[in-house]
Amino acid sequence: MIDNQSDLSHYESSPYFNERILSIIQLLKRKIHIFENYANEKFIAIYISIFAMTESIFNPLPVELLLIPATLKYRKKYIQIAILAAIMSTLGALIAYMIGFYLDKLMLSRFIDLSIYQNAYQKYGSFIILIGAITPFPFKIVTIASGVFKINIIHLLLFSLLGRYARYQIITYLTYYLGPKMIGIFKKINLQTKKYTIVILIVIMLFISLIIFYKYWI
Repeated sequence: MIDNQSDLSHYESSPYFNERILSIIQLLKRKIHIFENYANEKFIAIYISIFAMTESIFNPLPVELLLIPATLKYRKKYIQIAILAAIMSTLGALIAYMIGFYLDKLMLSRFIDLSIYQNAYQKYGSFIILIGAITPFPFKIVTIASGVFKINIIHLLLFSLLGRYARYQIITYLTYYLGPKMIGIFKKINLQTKKYTIVILIVIMLFISLIIFYKYWI
């Protein structure tokens, strides 16, 4: 029987393990430094606008990857940041809607079969848009499907804006309120705990990514 404690101790004392964790920490610090160098208000607005708009069309990465560091840097603008992201995401939703609206036959026959959702969209179209805008469900699928099934465009714009703003405002407010406290706590913990924290976060992110990819793209 393998002794799990001794096995863990072996990795803890491994120079390669420590070196890899330290390299990850250094990489994160460099990325944060690069972000700080280019993260003036003008460029942040451009980054968030592009990211939020493309997320509603094809971009698989959530705009929260920019919202959180942007809010940490400009804490007093957490409301403006959420509003900007919501407006640009809604604009992207409109573009995705047009793609689905005019390329409906091509979308259904070649790329993704959305026909199984037709009855649901006819009954609960607005509710589906609102839920898709708030939850982690890939919003691009919702926006394109809305065009394919010819959902009322006013409903699309209204519920996309409401849902996206609610989601982004929650994220930016939590970052505004808890961000500095979490950073302070993280600075106080020792290096060994930071190693485990980073490893656990990486494993969780990979696991969630695999679930989303398997469930919605395979």
